[in-house]
Amino acid sequence: MEGTATGFLMGGSLSAIRTETGAGLPSLRGAILFLEHRRGTGLGEVDRALTQLTRSRALDGVRGVALGQFLGFERDADDPTLGGWGIRDVLRDRLAALGVPVLGGLPAGHGNNPPTIPLGTRATIDTATGTLTVLPAVVQRVGVLADRRPAPGGRQVSAR
Repeated sequence: MEGTATGFLMGGSLSAIRTETGAGLPSLRGAILFLEHRRGTGLGEVDRALTQLTRSRALDGVRGVALGQFLGFERDADDPTLGGWGIRDVLRDRLAALGVPVLGGLPAGHGNNPPTIPLGTRATIDTATGTLTVLPAVVQRVGVLADRRPAPGGRQVSAR
């Protein structure tokens, strides 16, 4: 789905998040969920993980999804036993039901020299510009009251 979404950035490796379902995974309500994954057994593992997260209702209230690298899946593109499906098809099929913006292609994950993704900070995804903008995790003090606006210098990661 196209669009923009803002929320607290949470997530990481799909297999680690799946493992925490029902065993300590914090609520993802209001979050921008960042996912990345390194291929193990194949497309089925991604399908099963996303199906488990959906059926367990762990993804309820997610505002958007930011997809990093899904390494090793490029070899599935020419596998005739998969019916022409690749990693993009599985991700699109499983995440479309959420009805939230999904930004793919971010150069973050287990690849070489990935950028640091500061989880727990406010972030915005914009599918039109292909960007994930992460705001700094610090706040400035103004007078007696804390100014809730992030300090200047947010980081932007582009999917293009």
